[in-house]
Amino acid sequence: MRSDVKNRSDREAELYDKQRLRRARFESALTYLNDGVGRQGRNEAIRVAMREATGSQVLEIGSQSWEWCLARYGYRPAQLTCINISQTELEIGRAQAAKLGVSCDFRKMDAHNLEFADSSLDMVFGVAILHHLEFDCALREIHRVLRDGGRIVFIEPLRHNPLARLVRWFTPHARTPDELPLGRPELRLIDRNFKVDNYYSELFTVIGAIVARPIFKNPINPLTRFCNFADDRLVRMVPATGAYYRSVVIRGAKKAGSWRC
Repeated sequence: MRSDVKNRSDREAELYDKQRLRRARFESALTYLNDGVGRQGRNEAIRVAMREATGSQVLEIGSQSWEWCLARYGYRPAQLTCINISQTELEIGRAQAAKLGVSCDFRKMDAHNLEFADSSLDMVFGVAILHHLEFDCALREIHRVLRDGGRIVFIEPLRHNPLARLVRWFTPHARTPDELPLGRPELRLIDRNFKVDNYYSELFTVIGAIVARPIFKNPINPLTRFCNFADDRLVRMVPATGAYYRSVVIRGAKKAGSWRC
């Protein structure tokens, strides 16, 4: 592993081991938006995509998202492995799995150097994880360990959304110094190596939530529903606008053949 990639992983591990990120206030401020219709659509996209995990060899890059991506829907892989570079995060995931009676193999492992044989997995998934990694290196490793046709499902923030960029600029304490939300170059690299059907969420919906909050107590209301409808129509008509949405559910199947840079 390159020294710069290892140093990056070490920095991320230290921050999460020592629980230094201050995200509670940040997450609380976004509750209205996160409880809205845009998040509903995103969750449905995840539910449908994760069906493929049933009876499969599955890897989560991360150690806690299995609960709401798999367990909440009753999806049971033949083998579920969860990896994390943070021992603290692993222990949180392990304790929750024991509490819920979920069978899962938790391992401390770096996603830049996956300890799995080539073409040995059916699915790799994660939530808000790829943007913490050296993207090209991690995606290539994911591609290597997946069989041809193997699935990826990742939920990631996008960096070209103007309001999201503003929020990130004002909340450096809520994120790690090395993280970089995905943009057009990363989406193109995924597209070269996977047959994708991405789900983009929250463009006009973000503005709608800001306007609707003082008017409607319920975050799912006529204004946010209209904005969500506009979001869906726009990205269908002009797919290139997807990179400017708030987040993406990456749904893809590995293309046959070698890695394409």
